[in-house]
Amino acid sequence: MSTDPRRRIGFFALAFGSGFAVLTIEIAGARLIAPVFGLSAVPWTAVIGVILTALAVGSHLGGRMADTGRVPLASVLLVAGVSGALPVIGSGFPFVARQLFGFIPGAVLSALVLFAPSVLCLGAVVPYLVQADTESLGTIGRRAGDMSAAATAGSILGSFLTGFVLLPAMPVPLLLGVTAAALIAMAGMSSRLLGGSIGSTSLIAAVVGLSTLGVIASQNAEDTLHSEQTLYSAISVTERAWADGRLVRELWQNGGSSSAEYVDTGEPAHVYARASLDLLDPFMDRVDNILVLGGAALTLPVAFANRRPSASIRVVEIDPAVSRVASEYFKYGAIDRPAIEVTHDDARVFLRLAGPGYDLIYLDVFDHLLTVPWTMVTVEALQDIERQLAPVGVFAANVLSPLAGPGTEFLERFRATLEEVFEESRIYLTAPGVDPGATQNVIVVAANDASAFPEVDWAQATVNALGRPLTDMWAPVEYLQAKVFVAGLRWR
Repeated sequence: MSTDPRRRIGFFALAFGSGFAVLTIEIAGARLIAPVFGLSAVPWTAVIGVILTALAVGSHLGGRMADTGRVPLASVLLVAGVSGALPVIGSGFPFVARQLFGFIPGAVLSALVLFAPSVLCLGAVVPYLVQADTESLGTIGRRAGDMSAAATAGSILGSFLTGFVLLPAMPVPLLLGVTAAALIAMAGMSSRLLGGSIGSTSLIAAVVGLSTLGVIASQNAEDTLHSEQTLYSAISVTERAWADGRLVRELWQNGGSSSAEYVDTGEPAHVYARASLDLLDPFMDRVDNILVLGGAALTLPVAFANRRPSASIRVVEIDPAVSRVASEYFKYGAIDRPAIEVTHDDARVFLRLAGPGYDLIYLDVFDHLLTVPWTMVTVEALQDIERQLAPVGVFAANVLSPLAGPGTEFLERFRATLEEVFEESRIYLTAPGVDPGATQNVIVVAANDASAFPEVDWAQATVNALGRPLTDMWAPVEYLQAKVFVAGLRWR
């Protein structure tokens, strides 16, 4: 069959669109399951591995189906579009998968159920198009190379456009719904180019229906005041009554509650924040310069400022959108706070460039529910922190960990890393008497001068330094903290 130039352009458009859709599903899909599994190496490995497997299987099956001619490409793309709605209607599945199968198997199963069906169909597109575009055996290599290049070009643009433009511009369910609708439209285009009966009325109804489904799934819950996707995370603001009956406003990032404050007073509602303030209070009268790594809604920096009004407080928060939300929805924005200066930068990069002289450096950054970014807990990162401290300065960090069982391995390794850099470290409990096997906030404090430690009668954890210190070249933080989920996550 001779292929005219306009028809070939259509083939290239289909190949390009299929590659674009694969990367949109991959990137948006990882963000979709982030509230359950975070964005650490574990869920990314699960999503990428499942999608590559689905592409390989789809390419294998697509070549055979194209040769038989029994199933038109239009039908394959129609199935891709319909199954593309699975992440939209099944957004609650990752919670069930983690509960039933655990952290790592749950992440793999979530990707398999939600993303593999549509990507498997998209893997079949290039073999169909190569067969349709090939006029003779003498041109098959060239035709295969052209179609593969078009699909790869679509994936390249899809990765940049999805990550930098589409995700910040629209909610994930809407983006996935629009992607599914686009696949239905591609099915209609394929029907015109290669045959296969898809009625125009059904096509329009499917495109509109899937887009509408995405819009509906993107609606906020009643207690959600704001939600958006940023370059760095999925963020939302909620307001609800906690167990004590008081109204609390929370900032959520990738499914983890990163800041919480009482609406009536603006005081921190999280146990770790209140414990940190009380623990450090005897030390605050000699604190003039504070560095907080991880700002979120700036609830803790505001509390530091209230406790020590004369102190200068520098906050390093990577996401400008989070600081904007803090100004709009939390007490930080209620009045002008000249003592608090917010810098938007990666904390590790900032530490390399900042000058010394901080009396207190407080680390409060998390990738997800439990995971402290590995770049902030290595020997090299702690050396950067130690260089920024005043001679009698203190480093403190909020860490989530159980105090017994295999889930303690990260805390043991972190303490071993601290002892490579600092003369002394302590781990203070925020809630003494809690079941040691339950995950809980602990405040890790380190210093080079024992006199720098707050003089408090405060219960300490008996978790000792154990194992090889974490370094920039070897820091399996996600693996170590995944053991909390493998053992069965239980909160205090």
